[in-house]
Amino acid sequence: MPSGLDGGCRDDRQQGGQEIVIERRHTARRRVCLGGHVRVAAFLPEIDCIVRDVSLGGAKIRVPSTATLPDCFDLFIPCRSETRRAWVAWRDGDVFGIGFDVTTAASEPEAVARRLADSEAEVARLRAALMAGNGPEPACVH
Repeated sequence: MPSGLDGGCRDDRQQGGQEIVIERRHTARRRVCLGGHVRVAAFLPEIDCIVRDVSLGGAKIRVPSTATLPDCFDLFIPCRSETRRAWVAWRDGDVFGIGFDVTTAASEPEAVARRLADSEAEVARLRAALMAGNGPEPACVH
């Protein structure tokens, strides 16, 4: 498991009174503000978090100051219907830098095809329910 206990992904140095920033990320970062849930174990409650600065390799999250995160956990982002296995790279108070294990994201072709098939099945079910409700006798609504 990688460990980046050096405090983050930037290496700030001084040269001639100017700060030089060396970016160590392997993929581009996108600034976002998404609600997420840390899933530690099936029998433990989820920990709400705010997901920031997402890249293909990781993200920055903020959790409540009372929360304790293990070294590895699942991060669920509801608006993306995406769950990623994550590990803690660094911590600064209630802000964590996390890395993502190599997994297939919800945006991979197989996941998109699965979601499309599920959606088509739902449309067919709803269409059948509507057609059944258009018969000569009134439909029952509960």
